[in-house]
Amino acid sequence: MDTRSKILRFLREFIAENGFPPTVREIASHLGFRSTKAVKVHLDIMAGEGLIRKVPGRARGIEPVERGLPVLGSVPAGQPVLRYENVEDWFDPFIWKDCFLLRVEGDSMIGAGIMDGDLVVVSPDTASEPGEIVVARVEGEVTVKRLIKKEGEYLLKPENPDYQVIEGPFELVGRVVGVLRRFS
Repeated sequence: MDTRSKILRFLREFIAENGFPPTVREIASHLGFRSTKAVKVHLDIMAGEGLIRKVPGRARGIEPVERGLPVLGSVPAGQPVLRYENVEDWFDPFIWKDCFLLRVEGDSMIGAGIMDGDLVVVSPDTASEPGEIVVARVEGEVTVKRLIKKEGEYLLKPENPDYQVIEGPFELVGRVVGVLRRFS
């Protein structure tokens, strides 16, 4: 986790626990910085990116701009957990900051839980390992498949037995790191 993600997580946790934001010095202390200067630089960058708001003239004037989604807890099909004070964790969109989304068309990956209409979150990292789900360009078209290695050759394997393994030349576009599905 990079420094800005750590700062944002600490801001959220501190506010959830105390009801008010930390000071720059408290952030520096929590992250192990000896001075507040480095924290101020990160905060200025974060404010410029729209991740936090800085309220001038207030020692505790640092507020996250909520873009993340709170993970409120597990749902074992029992009693609902809907109270905001029960935040178990935060979903941090920074883990996907360099990623892009592609809408899936078709059912070749249903065995991996990727359905027609889903959005796949793709990291432009092309250094993928066999077994990972990737986006690849084949003859000018892109496709989502599992990268496999068989007899020294890389192949693209669908997760639906109705489709054939893709051999031959292809170019990796990125690695699938998440799936988003909308229920309507």
